[in-house]
Amino acid sequence: MKFPLLIFSKEGESRISFFSLTEKSVFQLDVLQSLQGCRCVGSSHGWLVILNEKSDPFLVDIVSETRFQLPGKETFPHIQAIREIENEEFEIQYKGEKDSFCYSLETLQEWLMVKAILSGIPSCDTNYAVITMYNLHCKSKLALFRPGDSGWTGLHGELESYDDIICHENLLCALGCGPSVEIWDLNESTQKSKMIIQVPCPRNLIEAYKFYSRDLYTSKWYLVSSCQDLLLVVRYIGEFVRYDGEVIYEGDTLTDYTSQPLVCPYKTVGFNVYKLDCKLKQWMQVESLNDAALFVGGNHSASVQVKEYPGCKASAIYFTDDYWDRMDEDSYYGGHDMGVFMLADGSIEPFFDCDQQRFEPPPFWMVPN
Repeated sequence: MKFPLLIFSKEGESRISFFSLTEKSVFQLDVLQSLQGCRCVGSSHGWLVILNEKSDPFLVDIVSETRFQLPGKETFPHIQAIREIENEEFEIQYKGEKDSFCYSLETLQEWLMVKAILSGIPSCDTNYAVITMYNLHCKSKLALFRPGDSGWTGLHGELESYDDIICHENLLCALGCGPSVEIWDLNESTQKSKMIIQVPCPRNLIEAYKFYSRDLYTSKWYLVSSCQDLLLVVRYIGEFVRYDGEVIYEGDTLTDYTSQPLVCPYKTVGFNVYKLDCKLKQWMQVESLNDAALFVGGNHSASVQVKEYPGCKASAIYFTDDYWDRMDEDSYYGGHDMGVFMLADGSIEPFFDCDQQRFEPPPFWMVPN
């Protein structure tokens, strides 16, 4: 078993499969077969962060089959009380609010944790931390857990919401609007952020948004630590993409020839990469990643040197589907948006042969950090 690994489910099969990018082979492990009905919300340092059927999180190492239970959903910093009611629903009382809200098991799984990462390897580092982006009224806030804690501790940040989180040189870096980067020192016990790096939005990123208009496209931002550099990776996704690659309006999926709309799944169409120059306080566009390959999606955003991982392409971005808002809207697709983007010529190609358009659960990368 060689990393990087893609975790995915074959259509019509209940077993979880792995695809090795290095060996170009598919195999299965028994450790994940008991996770049916669970939801993966993070992949970091070779470990998975999983929500069980009732949305309580735990860690699992697929190699040693070790599991660590994490504090339950009732300990999140924004939850005052939570109780299970009839018909597999939960009633949640939020702190500072009078009204309570009811969620189905499926909705709670999809809503509770947006993404989770680890600062270190639990089996090697006794002072590791689990950091999660949790959902509060459609905004992503941050919480932290360390071994010995009885619950999740809220991190007090100044940014309104966050798009991605990584650990970079023992610092927690959180990407927010601007694009800005808010930083916490994980060696300190304080929950207050250490600093915010606020720099102007790159001019060509502004120009890109004119081309990738918001009525046809959406975008996702990732933060990646690569060779001591901090990278901003911007992903552009066409909302409705025809079989020939043309991005169209939703209304254009309706035709006079059939009563059913055309199936035009969302699809990634391009990327831009920027490097943070702290001295100049600028995001500088990157034309080449040299011998590095990036991995983005629901996983801990990561970079690897291709000489250490044969089978990976240099100056490429390997991506999986993390468009959570639309992943379950159609029975024909979802979890399908994955491939490899070549920074040199802007081309996108598949990294393994699979015509499947519906993946449930969605694929995840497992990448060594």
